[in-house]
Amino acid sequence: MRRLIFVLVAILFAIVGCQTKPVTLLPLPTQAVAAGLPPTATQVVPPTFTPPPATAVPTSTPSKRRDAPPPSSTPLPIPTNTPRPPTAVPTDTPTPGPDGYITATPNIKPLDEYGTYEIIPYQAFPTPPGNNGWGMHWIPSTSQDPAIVDRFVAELVRMHIKWVVFMNDGTDIGSNDYLVEQLVANGIMPVMRLFRSNVTAYDGNIHAMVSHYRTKGVYYYQLYNEPNTNIENNQGFANPNQYAQAWAAAARAVISAGGLPGIGALSPGGEYDDDEFLARTLQALDYYGESHLLNHAWLSVHNYHGLRAYDDPGGFLLFRQYDEIIRHHIGRSLPMIGTEGGSYSPDPQVEKQFIIFEYSYMRDAEPYFLAYSHWILANQEGGHYDSRWEYQALFRAGFIHPVVTDFFYKNSR
Repeated sequence: MRRLIFVLVAILFAIVGCQTKPVTLLPLPTQAVAAGLPPTATQVVPPTFTPPPATAVPTSTPSKRRDAPPPSSTPLPIPTNTPRPPTAVPTDTPTPGPDGYITATPNIKPLDEYGTYEIIPYQAFPTPPGNNGWGMHWIPSTSQDPAIVDRFVAELVRMHIKWVVFMNDGTDIGSNDYLVEQLVANGIMPVMRLFRSNVTAYDGNIHAMVSHYRTKGVYYYQLYNEPNTNIENNQGFANPNQYAQAWAAAARAVISAGGLPGIGALSPGGEYDDDEFLARTLQALDYYGESHLLNHAWLSVHNYHGLRAYDDPGGFLLFRQYDEIIRHHIGRSLPMIGTEGGSYSPDPQVEKQFIIFEYSYMRDAEPYFLAYSHWILANQEGGHYDSRWEYQALFRAGFIHPVVTDFFYKNSR
């Protein structure tokens, strides 16, 4: 009898086994939390990179490998770009092409006429009067005295800068009122980074803060910074799934107040590969049902170039790679703003040539790449205490970088 029962049980398991398909669960990267993506998603453990310094601002050029041309000790000649004529705006609604990408120019209307779930095309994102795509990261502190604001806004005007990235202390209201008022009064587009030292929910009321600064002329709000670095994450490691959820919560508040939320710029030298982190963030937003927030969003870019050849895809041109990833996931380009970048050398004349290349490129840049910003305008001269960033500033005690006098003062494009 026992033998008969054993045989029947064996037959039952065999039948069930034949009807059940084997399931392979691909784990999320080792950094992931339980709230991850579906097990059917492709999971790739990111390669390990040398962590950036504690400031989370690269002090040397990241050396990430991409599909780049052979390295050269001599940069390619600076291209002579000719501004292209504006593209006529068609009257019909664009549809995706055979590859799924939307390439036609859509109807453009005032920003406040787009609904919450309606796509705002990059052609409709606001730009400053006389826009040349030239930006500058302001001073690496969250507020400055009026005298410092007056001094360096005057320099920005003389340098023909049209975009300025500045840091606001989270959801603080008021500390940067004077700066914003002076920028807008001088035809400069302010881009606010909501400073937060880690990827956790912002303290305070984002909606109230954005409502306050929208009336003063701030459209762009960067949420978090370099989330693919361990130092910027409260749990000690980078995680695109957590970032997607934190970003979505903040982005909803920004959009509800009439602002445009920016995806925090990724570090090309972060511990979590920046391309993979961006792709996984977009994938996570879709999985959590938050991808509609991208209809009003833009991407912040840290395209530090270093001393690479000018056409190296891992330097200044990094935004092209990001655009491919974005179009693959959502079928269209997102507007991008370079909020940090730079080329550093012990010789200011060498730096000057690279900075000239970066800003000259903006004469005929891809239309979705709205602006490029050098890190930084001033440091200790702007009242900031941290001397580690002093060598990266264009204005220092008794020193003005030659690119300021030889290029910015003399050119408007």
